[in-house]
Amino acid sequence: MPRRVIIGVGIASYPIHAAGNTWAFLQWVLGFRAAGWDVWIVEDLARAKCIDREGKACVPETSANLAHWNTVVREFGLEEQATLFLDGQSPDLEKLLRFAGDAEFLFNISGHFRQPEVMAAVAERVYVDLDPAFTQIWAEIYQVDMHLDLHTKFVSIGRRLGQKDCRSPLAGRNWLPVGVPVALDYFTQPGADEPGATWTTFTHWYGYPQVEYAGEWYGNKSEEFALLAELPQKSGEKLEIATNLHPEDPTTRRFLAGGWSLVDAGPLNEPWQRYRDYAARSRGEFCVAKNGYVRSRCGWFSDRSVMYLALGRPVILQETGWSEFYPHGEGLLPFHDEAGAAAALASVARDPQRHARAARAIAEKYCSAPLVVNQFLETIGRGK
Repeated sequence: MPRRVIIGVGIASYPIHAAGNTWAFLQWVLGFRAAGWDVWIVEDLARAKCIDREGKACVPETSANLAHWNTVVREFGLEEQATLFLDGQSPDLEKLLRFAGDAEFLFNISGHFRQPEVMAAVAERVYVDLDPAFTQIWAEIYQVDMHLDLHTKFVSIGRRLGQKDCRSPLAGRNWLPVGVPVALDYFTQPGADEPGATWTTFTHWYGYPQVEYAGEWYGNKSEEFALLAELPQKSGEKLEIATNLHPEDPTTRRFLAGGWSLVDAGPLNEPWQRYRDYAARSRGEFCVAKNGYVRSRCGWFSDRSVMYLALGRPVILQETGWSEFYPHGEGLLPFHDEAGAAAALASVARDPQRHARAARAIAEKYCSAPLVVNQFLETIGRGK
């Protein structure tokens, strides 16, 4: 019998223009399945958070949340083993609990899932942190209940958490490192070898409020992008951000004046194929990291960047300490500041095809979803 895992996701909770969020979970689901595991996905959605396509409150039966959930589980063949709880209730509970009796562990991405009967039915419960430094600061400094106590093991894509020069608390846990997966079968574009002309990325501009730790403020991407407002003019490269920045925001005017192109990210996130195709048409991804990731040196790496790499599109990504874990220089380039960003752009411009090939090779060798899953299993002591 295949090994069994229950994976806690947050797919229905974010139903509109949702490709980026949905794939952060799907990469793991498809990775476990490709590695030979029997997978059951679960999510607990509050009825009060159900919305229609206009973002207005509605009943679950007519909600965008349920529609998005059903679309995803059908497209990826998960119908028989996908349970969406509404306020902790589901008619599938007994069937799921029988599956849970043989499951090796609950893989709870961002700790989204907390349904008590299922949590109690699985002895090993792994908290999977996708927001390093912030998760630990919220829990330890701000005393936010991140539900860490419900779990028995803790892993993070912040692979430098706990290192001496990593400026992040640990919230009293031992955070084991884990990579960032990509399902190559879904992010391969045969015949798309020629890179496009424009560097792109997706960015939620303001994110959530800053947090303070050890006398320093940990912020969002907006603060790091602000340091690069004139980069297109200085580099001569075409740079575009798909974002939610309002046209009347003063920041919009500043970035347009600096030579950036800004497009509405919403339509590019639905359906998910449009999200993928936008990236595939790019020269590559150019992006900053959240200020908190940079300041903490937590080693964060982007689940969006692995998509670009898989598509054979080079990635220029701000350094957070991630370069300790991935090859860089061809196909994947770190930068610290404006001068470093311009140098990386110029490097790719000298031979874009070589960098495109290197990007795909990195995805295959370091980011393939079943490979990352098996590395995770070794890390928590459940390898073959």
